[in-house]
Amino acid sequence: MLLIAQMANISPLTVIQPYMPVFYVAFVVTFLLTPMMRYFAHKYGVVDEPDGGRKIHSQPIAYLGGVATFLGWVAGVVASVIVVPSGAEQSLTATVLVPPGIILGAGAVMICGLLDDCFNLPPKFKLFGQFIGAACLFFMNVDQNGFLGARHDMADMIVAPFEHHGLIPFIQASHFYPMFASIFCAALVVFIIMSTCNALNLLDGMDGLCGGVTGIMALGYLILSVYLATGNLAYSGSTSVSSLDPARITMSLALLGAVLGFLPFNFNPANIFLGDTGSMFLGFVCGAMMVMFGNDGIFRWFLASIVIFGLPMLDTFLAIVRRKISGRPVFSPDSGHFHHFLLKRGMSVKKSALVSYALAVMFVSFALVIVIIPTTLALGIYLVLFGWLIVAAFKMGMVQFGLPLKLSTAEPSGSQASVSAAVLAPEEKRSAPVITKIEPGTYIKGSEPGLMGK
Repeated sequence: MLLIAQMANISPLTVIQPYMPVFYVAFVVTFLLTPMMRYFAHKYGVVDEPDGGRKIHSQPIAYLGGVATFLGWVAGVVASVIVVPSGAEQSLTATVLVPPGIILGAGAVMICGLLDDCFNLPPKFKLFGQFIGAACLFFMNVDQNGFLGARHDMADMIVAPFEHHGLIPFIQASHFYPMFASIFCAALVVFIIMSTCNALNLLDGMDGLCGGVTGIMALGYLILSVYLATGNLAYSGSTSVSSLDPARITMSLALLGAVLGFLPFNFNPANIFLGDTGSMFLGFVCGAMMVMFGNDGIFRWFLASIVIFGLPMLDTFLAIVRRKISGRPVFSPDSGHFHHFLLKRGMSVKKSALVSYALAVMFVSFALVIVIIPTTLALGIYLVLFGWLIVAAFKMGMVQFGLPLKLSTAEPSGSQASVSAAVLAPEEKRSAPVITKIEPGTYIKGSEPGLMGK
């Protein structure tokens, strides 16, 4: 409690300042490497070719943007070890021990995505790569207290509330609980990593969408990390909780810097794509952040990290429901994602991306509210929010099976050529399409096959 009392008066800027070199390095390295990756992608043919149907960009667009983002993120993490913070209190400059499993797992997922971008591998291969990444995360000491694998606190925060209310037998005192906790934590880590990797892979369907939303989520993770670091733990009443976690701050800053360094090249009209390399890597880092927030055993923090990831999670959930209702396989592609819904309403690609950013900010705001209120109330707010959004999606027709985007033969207007995409809602006739103007080089996945479709 003494540490908490000492840190109560520390401002957020004081907490962030020692770690800002992480952001600078991640941003600069990604910003410089992205044009280089674009050059190599065109040179060796690692590009996304237009097909006149579901891929409506008018010219080949380079992949390998995810490689630049990954290298920038790694450079930022390495900078946290090499650069010694100065001008701050000793308590704020604790040694940054980013778990090696996070870096190895991110590398495994990135290589898997890169091979898929280059050779169009089957979905099972990507699942295997994600499993390897999750295994690295679990077995390579994801926490910072010497435990092999995720701490049992992750199991405790799930089991304890049910035991407290008498909903399940008292199993924490059982001799089998350590084994149960280890198996539970391993399964939870695998589920989180696979879910976040595939969710962002699904979200990566339009210029600037995945990168921008991930940047907002990274900012949310940073704010949450800094909030915990300032010692605002009045509701926890625990002295065993690490309120200042340098690794969480480092991870958030590196992710934010890498994404912001890439986004100018990817925002509409894009000249390079993240590809599966980038979308799966970004999903892995977000999943690792969730696991790190869950390691302290405080359910409210873990819940807040999940809510920050709310937009990709909601889009994935609606995709599964939509395909089940329409009788289609879960892994089949469609054009019914949230960004397709916005385009069907006549929004431009840029406006659709900005609306998605605003929705991501809303989820981050709710997450930050959740962390300062009691856990039971926070859970109720989350359930109400998620339930309302699902009902709204049903009422607006977002769970109906989406038709693929179709190219229009309309002549371009003005001095700058453009591609017109007719996006047809299921109930609309082909004689009355909704026309959305698309800038040259625009990237929209209408019905691209993938791990869970696009």
